[in-house]
Amino acid sequence: MKKVNLLMSALFILFSSIISAQSDEQIKLDNLKYYLASIKDYNLSMRYYTDSVKIINLLDQMDAITASIEEELNNIVIPETIMEQTFSDTIIPEEENTIETLPEYTWADTELKNENENENENEGGIGLSKFMPFKKKFNTNFKIEFGINSLHQITDAPNGVLSPEINTSGSWYWDFGLKRRARLGGKDSKVAINYGISFLKNRFKIENDLRLTTNANKNPEFVGVPDAKDNPRLNVGYLNIPLSLNFSLSKKTKLELGGYAGYRIHTVQKFHLKTSNETIHESRYAGYNLNNWVYGATAALDVSGFDLIVRYNFSKLFKDNPNYDFNTFMIGTSVSLF
Repeated sequence: MKKVNLLMSALFILFSSIISAQSDEQIKLDNLKYYLASIKDYNLSMRYYTDSVKIINLLDQMDAITASIEEELNNIVIPETIMEQTFSDTIIPEEENTIETLPEYTWADTELKNENENENENEGGIGLSKFMPFKKKFNTNFKIEFGINSLHQITDAPNGVLSPEINTSGSWYWDFGLKRRARLGGKDSKVAINYGISFLKNRFKIENDLRLTTNANKNPEFVGVPDAKDNPRLNVGYLNIPLSLNFSLSKKTKLELGGYAGYRIHTVQKFHLKTSNETIHESRYAGYNLNNWVYGATAALDVSGFDLIVRYNFSKLFKDNPNYDFNTFMIGTSVSLF
């Protein structure tokens, strides 16, 4: 009986070592396939960040190399372990005892699995990109644009009508946009289209201490602000849909031309008043007969990552009225968070 137990223990240890050896080989193969898939993802992500034909050609060569490696990996078969090769005369003379191998995986199977499980790993980009899983699939970025703005007066106001004098250096605009970029005409094309949604805020600093109101005829009118300590400010916000074309002029130079259209969603005037006994911070909200719709054009020149942006609103700041004929213009730059 002791001999039987000893024999069974030896068989169990030998069987376990064979299974372990085969499992190690399978793990190595799976790891090789995993890292190959990662290389392909990195290669795909790099294409989003370059317009260089030379780099794209090198990436094409990498694709050919990875395809050869993938074919070689798929030809690797983990050999089956047949127990009768070792113990056919001692334990099982009649039947074959085999260990079933795991099924082979292909690159197509891996891609299908990734789609079904909605993988959240982003293999490309730096900074905040690794925390944005939609970056690789949708090529979307968050862009902050800022600079100075002012009003372009087309026709002078009639005699006796107060007109605002804008302090341009103290008048700023901000545009927060979620934008998507898509290349036009294939991987070697130097033209891309940009589109998305953004919030534009224009802030005008009025030098001659006026505030905006509406007169009895429901027309906009500027009146003086008594006891003004600082220049009054007029803030107007719009929700816009931008659309533009991006042209890659050289490796470090890009030109962007396009436009935008939107709707006014925010208007407020801010005052800082000083009397003999108190200091007052005042905010006033109203429509002031401002134009609800906005549309305009934009042009940007990017050199080595720094861009200069010019924007002009073709829509009037106010609805049709006999006193004020203003258009807004902006000059600024931008940064992208991801």
